[in-house]
Amino acid sequence: MGDRGNIVIKASMGGKLYFYTHWGGSKLPQVLQEALKRGRDRWGDEPYLARIIFCEMVRGSEMETTGFGISTYETDNEHPLLIVDMANGTVNCRGDSWSFHDFTEMGDNPIPDF
Repeated sequence: MGDRGNIVIKASMGGKLYFYTHWGGSKLPQVLQEALKRGRDRWGDEPYLARIIFCEMVRGSEMETTGFGISTYETDNEHPLLIVDMANGTVNCRGDSWSFHDFTEMGDNPIPDF
């Protein structure tokens, strides 16, 4: 039981990081949207933006020992992957792609039926 999901950070140098949540998968589009809004001045700084995204995911649960993880491979997942392409400044999901700017402007529910 859970609500598992992943945000994938696709680095410009070719590597990937998977940010995993056990309980918040259905909220990941909104979480990512808020992180990109807050990190607007770091869109071109991959390490900082990745940290901002993960911090938004774990907000309020920073000291917990379960519920979130960081991996170089996909872990348990129940939702479409949200791929943050750092080189192109895009968010990709289910074959759709949006610029960081467009994604932050999509309203309270950026990906309906997620």
